[in-house]
Amino acid sequence: MPSSTTAAFSTSDSSSRSPDPWPFQRFWHRRIACGPQVILRGMSTRSSQHHTPSASPLAPRRSTLRASFFKEVFSMYDEAQKARELALWRFEIIAPLLSLEGPRGTLNREIKRISLRTHEHPTRGRIKLGYGTIEGWLYTYKSGGLDALLSKRREDHGKSRLIDDDLAEKIEVLANGRPELDGPGILAELKAELDELKRPLPSLSTLYRFLRAHDLDQRSAPPRRDHRAYAFELAGDCWQGDVMYGPAIAEKDGTRRKTYLIAIIDDATRLIAHAQFYFEQHLRSLKDTLKQALLKRGVPRRLYFDNGKIFRSRLLLQIAARLGIHLIHSRPYRPQGRAKVERWFRTVRQCFLGRLDLKEVKDLDQLNRLLFAWIEGHYHVSAHRSLEGQSPLDRWVKLSEGIRAVPQDLDLEVVFLEETTRRVLKDGTLTLKGKVFEAGPMLIGKRVTVYFDPFDLRSVTLKDREGKTSDAFPVDLSGNRRVRRNPEKDPPSSPAPRLRALEGLAQRFDEKKETGERKEDTERKEENHDDR
Repeated sequence: MPSSTTAAFSTSDSSSRSPDPWPFQRFWHRRIACGPQVILRGMSTRSSQHHTPSASPLAPRRSTLRASFFKEVFSMYDEAQKARELALWRFEIIAPLLSLEGPRGTLNREIKRISLRTHEHPTRGRIKLGYGTIEGWLYTYKSGGLDALLSKRREDHGKSRLIDDDLAEKIEVLANGRPELDGPGILAELKAELDELKRPLPSLSTLYRFLRAHDLDQRSAPPRRDHRAYAFELAGDCWQGDVMYGPAIAEKDGTRRKTYLIAIIDDATRLIAHAQFYFEQHLRSLKDTLKQALLKRGVPRRLYFDNGKIFRSRLLLQIAARLGIHLIHSRPYRPQGRAKVERWFRTVRQCFLGRLDLKEVKDLDQLNRLLFAWIEGHYHVSAHRSLEGQSPLDRWVKLSEGIRAVPQDLDLEVVFLEETTRRVLKDGTLTLKGKVFEAGPMLIGKRVTVYFDPFDLRSVTLKDREGKTSDAFPVDLSGNRRVRRNPEKDPPSSPAPRLRALEGLAQRFDEKKETGERKEDTERKEENHDDR
């Protein structure tokens, strides 16, 4: 009866589901957080329930996969964690022996039975354990508990029999004095120095172990910098901005073109002030992103960018000065300060671009439409781990007391114009960005302030010293040929003032001349009188 029941169960089981080549595959994600000791327990249980390794042609493959998986899991642990996990694995081996009851010899028989099994070692794969090993672990645990099962370090750990104190000192001097030397370089220098003493040199692996034990393996690494997490208190205190390389999409003519995502994120709330894809990483793209962000989320107190060319432009500095924004740039080669916008770009790659079918994206407008929908419909309303479970939109509303709105009397179109000065030439024109504009005869010779959009030079605005403004357009040379010139001004009707400077000079000259002649006559008469 038992045999028939077993046969019926086996037939039913085999017909309902096929053998699992790796029983661990379906439940590893539920046990990985609990540590390898729980994984081992599940693996041994599932393996015994389904089939033995010898019964399946996939057993060698399964064993190899399990071993490689455990090595990958253990690579995430440090040395102390690995020692604890190995101790727990050893405890699992001896755990059935702790509650064992029975007549004399039961313990020996159970230990022998365990030693005949194969066990999944966390790093070495499937192994067998000797009788003495299992017995030693059992009595070690009974005498010292779980800590007694931890692997003991050798007394000479970190020491080398070949590297004595004198040789160790030479290696340290070379490693510290010449950090650019690698292992073979250090050995070459030691060989040149120790050849006369006929001393054996350590192997390369022995040298590397010595360098690691004395913290000399990272001597050429850059010094560690003090990076600290930070956050502003209120919404609008600081906006971070950056550019991310986006996917290549098709244009209207069918050619594929690279896109760039420009995004501005609020530091305190992680809310996206504005983000948009463009076909070019240009200042005009940054202008458009910043303008949309100001219209939607107000005026920030700080703007934090990197040292890219578009972020170092004079126009961006002028915009910040007109709006009272403190423009900040991160130090070169130190992007850690803008970690929030970089982390958001990672979210875009994983949660937006990863779910995007680029074959269905026909143009840039459709890509931006999907991005806006994802930001407003998913990202802004989803709980954020760094915001204590709040969504960016909820945190924005909570911290929005300090937001500065764009003044109603402020024209953003004028704010985003570039400003410079020019002197109007004799023909009533001025030159800007290689183009000649007609300023008019009333401004000839005057210095004016020019407001213009560097990406749209169809017209510019001029402002003189008196505050009067006028528009100037590119010169139409053909049209000026047919325009009648303004008549010259008539001379003034009042008589011109008399010029007396030269007459006065001539009069003074005549007076001096007469005085000189009279003086000569007097001197001559005196000479004649003396002669008599």
